[in-house]
Amino acid sequence: WTQPENWTSQLKNPEWFLFAPAPGNGITCSSGLLVIPTQGRDAAGTPFSNLTWSNNHGKTWTVSSPARSNTTESAVVELSDGSLMLNSRDNRNRQDKSETNGRAVSITSDLGTHWTVHSSDHGSLPEPVCMGSLISHRLSNDRTVLFFSNPHHKSQRKNMTVQMSLDDGTTWAKQILLDEEGGAYSSLVMIDDNTLGILYESSRADLVFQTMQLKEFGL
Repeated sequence: WTQPENWTSQLKNPEWFLFAPAPGNGITCSSGLLVIPTQGRDAAGTPFSNLTWSNNHGKTWTVSSPARSNTTESAVVELSDGSLMLNSRDNRNRQDKSETNGRAVSITSDLGTHWTVHSSDHGSLPEPVCMGSLISHRLSNDRTVLFFSNPHHKSQRKNMTVQMSLDDGTTWAKQILLDEEGGAYSSLVMIDDNTLGILYESSRADLVFQTMQLKEFGL
């Protein structure tokens, strides 16, 4: 291991109450850009999610503007057009159990200087206010597939589910239920070109690892 470097003074606005990892995994974009999803609390204590990125292999880092207020833990992927999608846990869902309950999904094409709301925002991916995992994978036919995992429920941490999208998250055409009685934090990973892995908190408070063949999603 290298010696640890303290990034606090370089990255954290001194007015913020908090600045921390998302805790979603970071990514390497097709251009070589390093992107880490991060979160914080502003001077008023209001939470937000954003990005922290480096274009020089991690020597220096830049913090983006907040994507959305009242969002916290998030995950980031690069979409097929090169834009970045930030998929975030949203505190508004503590009260919202209606058809607008769901993950906050934001898009940026300029590394977080400006953000737009994605069409899947608040409605496509129900959540009980919990961390979720999101990754992308390039298929052999050169198409990009997104995989998303979380407790697929509006009020309880249950129905641990993995979903698939072939249109940059606009629709989620296929889902696989892993744990009907529980589920909480999770982490997705591609084991090889045909196998998806997931590590998650299960209904019995255990740490569970499972694998799925992409053919189970019809790929």
